[in-house]
Amino acid sequence: MPDPPVAASPVRETTLDAPCPVCGAPGLQMRSMALDLPYFGDALQTTILCRECGFRHADVLLTKQGAPTRHTLHVPRGGDLGARVVRSSSCTVRVPEIGAVMEPGPRSEAFISNAEGVLHRFRDIFGFLARHANTRPRRDAARNSLKRLAAMIEGREPFTIVLEDPFGNSSILHEGAVTGPLSDREVRRLKTGVFTLELRPSGLRARA
Repeated sequence: MPDPPVAASPVRETTLDAPCPVCGAPGLQMRSMALDLPYFGDALQTTILCRECGFRHADVLLTKQGAPTRHTLHVPRGGDLGARVVRSSSCTVRVPEIGAVMEPGPRSEAFISNAEGVLHRFRDIFGFLARHANTRPRRDAARNSLKRLAAMIEGREPFTIVLEDPFGNSSILHEGAVTGPLSDREVRRLKTGVFTLELRPSGLRARA
């Protein structure tokens, strides 16, 4: 059965008394909308915009904070690419088969997507690095990862998606997903910080 629709209230827009973190222009705009997310309950979707430089930051905030949690979904060859993935701005996303990691930072954005959509986000980053990485080995590593990602998206190669959220605001909505707690030590090892991209022969690390 398809997921029930997301109920939403009208969008509210507010001018913030704060400068843009990128260009320093005053008058950031914040758009907010109350949501009733299936399986999650009440939430607030926010988008902060700068009309001068185009800076944009989106997030989905749940009204209740959960325990630190890891969600894991293994998608076999030809498996369900439509599995719903909810990532909050505090969540680390991993695809271990290619060493890909998306880590939270000050400009992290929440999203509601599916397993295929997560692969496409990594594909976009690898595509950029395949063209613009500063060394040939890094460009070659990105191209190799792009080939594997294409095979995963086309259902020719299995993969795993792992979500690790210290605030418990992320989830994989699929009957095959495995959910378990994060230890205090694991929570302390989760990354935060400025936006960075780091490509190694073993994979990609992104903070976004």
